[in-house]
Amino acid sequence: MKSIKNVLLASAMVILSANVFAGTAVYGDYGVHHDSKVIKTQTVDTKEGAYSLGLEKSNQLKSESGSELSNELALFLSSSKEKNSITLNDNAFITVQESLNAQGEMAYSGLVNVTYSYSQAN
Repeated sequence: MKSIKNVLLASAMVILSANVFAGTAVYGDYGVHHDSKVIKTQTVDTKEGAYSLGLEKSNQLKSESGSELSNELALFLSSSKEKNSITLNDNAFITVQESLNAQGEMAYSGLVNVTYSYSQAN
């Protein structure tokens, strides 16, 4: 009877503590911040080229580490723990900005719209 009680108690502890290991949370006196940013690509002659550059940039951002994202998004985080906590949300999208250059010709830039989250010390 005692061993059944121990097994049940151990099972309950494992089940109740499983959510502690489920996320990439940063523990301590940290707050989670959510923000968004628009990253502009270089200017090209066609809309298709601008969309293509935007897609390339979006894929590049998805493959970067938290520290690389910190540089790319110009976030001034003080510790590597904070930098490594940066995650991109899945709702990124690409738009194109039209402009008229100095020669009177149309020019296009890809705009990568991203939202992200990170933990920062309070």
